[in-house]
Amino acid sequence: MKFKWDNQKPMNNDKSGKAKSAQHSSGSRWLKCVATNGTIRGVALEATGLIRELAKLHKLNGMQAQGLGEAVMAGLLVSSYCKAGERVNLNIRGSGQFTQGLVDANPDGTVRGYVIPREPKDAFFGEHNEFGPWGNGSLSILRKKGDAGSQPYIGTVPLITGHLAKDLTFYWFQSEQIPSAVGLAVTVDGDEVVTAGGFLVQVMPQASPEEVKLVEKHIQEIDSLTAELSRENDPLKLLARIFQSTAFVLLEDRPLTAYCNCSRERAIRALKLSGIEEVSDLLKTEGKASLNCEFCTKEYTVDADGLRELIASMT
Repeated sequence: MKFKWDNQKPMNNDKSGKAKSAQHSSGSRWLKCVATNGTIRGVALEATGLIRELAKLHKLNGMQAQGLGEAVMAGLLVSSYCKAGERVNLNIRGSGQFTQGLVDANPDGTVRGYVIPREPKDAFFGEHNEFGPWGNGSLSILRKKGDAGSQPYIGTVPLITGHLAKDLTFYWFQSEQIPSAVGLAVTVDGDEVVTAGGFLVQVMPQASPEEVKLVEKHIQEIDSLTAELSRENDPLKLLARIFQSTAFVLLEDRPLTAYCNCSRERAIRALKLSGIEEVSDLLKTEGKASLNCEFCTKEYTVDADGLRELIASMT
């Protein structure tokens, strides 16, 4: 028998906030900037390699890859302004083409995530789907500091459009009172991810109405982020287009990497939660237990001796 568990435990971080986890280079990155007068800040990300890697890992078709890609990039955008050592978890539940999406993201640019598609698997997913791929549901964002004693902050908003970029914009305004603009886009050719990118622009309280109108105008001039990224997926040029009437300085150029901090020890703890009767039945009927991590698909096997040891520890 195989178990799946979502391994939603905080990452182990060192003092610098760097995640201690398996990482894979994808060539993806984010760029963060701020207007020279500090009134508007922004981040743009190019995540094609990262999303392509995750889509292949989870063996997703094109529509599913788009859903996962937007969810993962949303998590990265939220984490981009967190402090070192903090972590972000997105939990998206919907009635549309996906029943759930889970993403863990960190300010060091590491991320993991998965989505649960709703049948049929070939359902249409696109920008002109007026109801949005996620349908009705909720978006919950958990932010937790690195120290063990800190209490997490959890904000939850309804999915009002089913389009993740728009609903994330609503989250920032509703839960954190920060006027924001979010863009997310993933293009595919069949089941292959071609481009993936996005942006976040946030207005600080001291921004003048004129500054805000100019940035809004430039964002609205981007008729289609999908088309923009297809022409040239360059985060610096995307920021330059958004901030074209506003002087800005770059703050950070950081690589984005996939990670998972699952382990055999955590797999055994998850198995233990199923109860002594379930573990005893596995020993009797299967002689072993196999557990798969939902985030990275890695399989852990506990043999008969391991099951006996686990049962002994539970009695």
